[in-house]
Amino acid sequence: MSGICGIIRLDGVPVGRAELEAMTSRAAYRGFDGIEYHCHGPVGIACLSLDTTPDGAGACRPVIERHQGVIFAADARLDNRDACVAVSPFPHSMSATDAELMLDMLLHAGEQGPARLLGDFAYALWDPARLELRLARDSMGMRTLYYRIETGRVLFATEVRQILALKDVPRRLNVQAVGWHLCGMQTPPGQVFYEGIEELKPAEEVTIDRAGRKRSRCYWAPDPERRLRYPDERAYAEHMRELLTEAVRCRMRARDPVGVSLSGGVDSTCVASMAGWLRGQGEAVPAMRAYSWIFSELPECDERENIYRIADHFGIPVHEVPAEETYPLVEDALNQPHEDDPFFSMFLPFMEKSLSAAAADRVSVMFYGFRGDVMCGGNVNDVPGMLLAGHFRESCRELSALSQVFSLSWPSTLSRYLVRPVLADTLRGGAFVSGWRALRRDGPSGSEKSDAGAHLLPRGPMRRAAEHVSSAFLHQVGLPPVEPVRVAARVWPHSAPRNRYIHIFSPLVTRGVTYAERVAAQHGVGLADPWSDRRIAEFILACPQYCVDTASEGKRLARRAMVGIMPAEAIRAVGKVSPEPLYLGALRDKAYHKVLDLMTQSRCAELGFVDEAMLRERFERFERFVRGDVPSFDLWPTLSLEIWLRRFW
Repeated sequence: MSGICGIIRLDGVPVGRAELEAMTSRAAYRGFDGIEYHCHGPVGIACLSLDTTPDGAGACRPVIERHQGVIFAADARLDNRDACVAVSPFPHSMSATDAELMLDMLLHAGEQGPARLLGDFAYALWDPARLELRLARDSMGMRTLYYRIETGRVLFATEVRQILALKDVPRRLNVQAVGWHLCGMQTPPGQVFYEGIEELKPAEEVTIDRAGRKRSRCYWAPDPERRLRYPDERAYAEHMRELLTEAVRCRMRARDPVGVSLSGGVDSTCVASMAGWLRGQGEAVPAMRAYSWIFSELPECDERENIYRIADHFGIPVHEVPAEETYPLVEDALNQPHEDDPFFSMFLPFMEKSLSAAAADRVSVMFYGFRGDVMCGGNVNDVPGMLLAGHFRESCRELSALSQVFSLSWPSTLSRYLVRPVLADTLRGGAFVSGWRALRRDGPSGSEKSDAGAHLLPRGPMRRAAEHVSSAFLHQVGLPPVEPVRVAARVWPHSAPRNRYIHIFSPLVTRGVTYAERVAAQHGVGLADPWSDRRIAEFILACPQYCVDTASEGKRLARRAMVGIMPAEAIRAVGKVSPEPLYLGALRDKAYHKVLDLMTQSRCAELGFVDEAMLRERFERFERFVRGDVPSFDLWPTLSLEIWLRRFW
């Protein structure tokens, strides 16, 4: 939403305001409520304020601590203001901005300070006594912060393009980041597409001293040993409801009205229902407006019936966005990536249309349900957990449902969902498991695919690359054999929560959220995702996973948590419909010639990233697209990268 940037001259040279103005000009849309500068000798910091709060608590401006001379800047929404007020030494703390309260906590709690902050934030703290710069990013990666360490100078900013605004910063493509992008767009946090610029990872704090030396630490991580064991499954639903209520309430600290990107699926209907219920309970929360995709030409994608069940029940007006106006790649103005990186959704036109309408309605914050799928869905199965809990009949029903859903024989079902997870947990760390992992081929959800030639397939990130991506290029850039998120997940002792961790902290999801925040900010609108609340992540990871999601009852925990909040008929009917036919329609018809143009004399081929002839041949197998034999998503990483390269390189 807001933005920060700064220059710290470690060589003592004064920072000129003109340099900061060059940086702020590249993200001026983040300064709708004003831009403030602080230049004092070798320190220059600028804050671009896009404050969505009704009382000014979300204002972004430099904070100077008078006693120690600490200078602080934060792009933030603080959820635990009361905890920060309790440690603040100042009598005005109740009326302080979120940034001021954050600084109080950081100075009071020392190294524990960042972990005690709840909310979405990125901050910079300059300590003149120690001549140290501290940079940090929130636990779930909802806000971004980039930095560049040079001889005698450190640069930092909310967006990469702000750092690139300085004329003496070189523009060199980081080909390893390109390799990650072409492997299923699973570019890990910390990977930047410009050499020499670094990104704070979620829950990372970086300290840079007077010599330009960097120290990095992870200040928070969910506890892999924490387990919740309630006597009744209803208790998990009640706990989930309490957490989602608080997550929505915290994000409703906004000017009236707020918006919600409302579909007929579980994630957004839970958010809209909770907001409507809070308002019905008399809480002082803003009114909500819904912005929904309406499919007239593709009725199989239309979710109007359940959208209006929710909207009518809670009195939420709906702005309909016709899908026919949002075909991918058709209208250039609606299909543009950001300069920072090539990641953008094939369904960006809907987001652009809905945010444009929301801005016209003076919406302050748009609510999404981005992490709902990975928190409460995602096909994380826990048959062993069911059996250990004594739910024998339910485990049999679950195995039967898995057999039907994935068209597996009973032996294959038992092997995949019972025998292998038990062996992996029992023999974890042994030679058997190491050898088995070397041969397995993981799908996007962490499930295994049986393949007689599995030993011939690429391993690690490269297995996600489409056949037209150059294997020589991928080997050249040196992608690791195991994705960082999977390495981090190894500390989890059981396969089901381990897979849930991989889902929640998926690089694809994290990058998707940060890209959406940039798009919203460009429309002067804040972004909120209650499903990305750290407290919900901690709870979900501690739950028995069979309570969270099953094949026989998708997003089981979320549905049960909404009993008494969402209309019963809507709970029974919720179920996300894929808008993929819109994308396929663009490939086959609406944007056919444009796609061919992107594959002709392509920058991707010129730079050695893809085989252009193979790419075109793959695209032109339309009859196979119709039958679904060719995964259509395989083309999108290349198309999005090509558009980005043509525009910015």
